[in-house]
Amino acid sequence: MANVNDKQIALAKVYSNAMLALAQASNEEDALLADLVDLVALLDRTPTLEAFFCDPTVDSNDREKSIERIFRGKASDLMINALQILNRKDRLSLLSTIVEQYRVALQTERGRVEVFVRTAVPLPEELKSTLAATASAQTGKSAQIVETVDTSIIGGLVLQIGDIKYDMSVASKLRKMSKALQTRASKEISSGKAYV
Repeated sequence: MANVNDKQIALAKVYSNAMLALAQASNEEDALLADLVDLVALLDRTPTLEAFFCDPTVDSNDREKSIERIFRGKASDLMINALQILNRKDRLSLLSTIVEQYRVALQTERGRVEVFVRTAVPLPEELKSTLAATASAQTGKSAQIVETVDTSIIGGLVLQIGDIKYDMSVASKLRKMSKALQTRASKEISSGKAYV
C-alpha cells in the first residue's frame, strides 16, 4: 500500500483504537490481529485485490458485496465489520497502516514496546540484550528488539522506539558532512572568499 503522511497515521490510530476497544470487549484482540495480518499479507500477494480495495473509482456497494463474499465465514465478524466501515468511509487504502497501529496499540496495552534497530551487520546477542534493557528502563515497558540488517547505512545503527528515531548511522553522518561542505562551498562561491 502507498506511503502515508502524519495525518493519515493519526487517522489510522483512531480506527485502530476503535477496533482494539471492540476486540477487547469480546476478548478477541489476538484473533483480530491474526486476521488483519493475514489480510494484509493476502493483499501484498494479490495486487489486483489490493487495487480493488484501494481504487476510489470502484463503487463502495460493489466492494461491500465482494468483502462479504470473499471473507464472511473465513475471518472474524469483527474484522469483516471493520472492513465494511473502512469501505463506507473510503479508508481501505489505509488498511496496512491501521493494522500496524493496531499492533502497536495492542503491544502498548500489554506493557510492551518494540524497538526497531537497523544495522549494517547483525547485532551480537549481548548488544541486543543491552539495547532491550536500556529501552525497557527508558520506556518503563518490556522491550522487544526487532532487528533489520541494512547495508546501506554503512555502519552504526538506526534505532526507533515508537515515534522517536535515533539515527547514529555512518550514512547519516556522511549526509550531514556533505550538506555542511555544500553549504560552505556555496558561501565561499557567493562571497568570493575562501574560508580555508
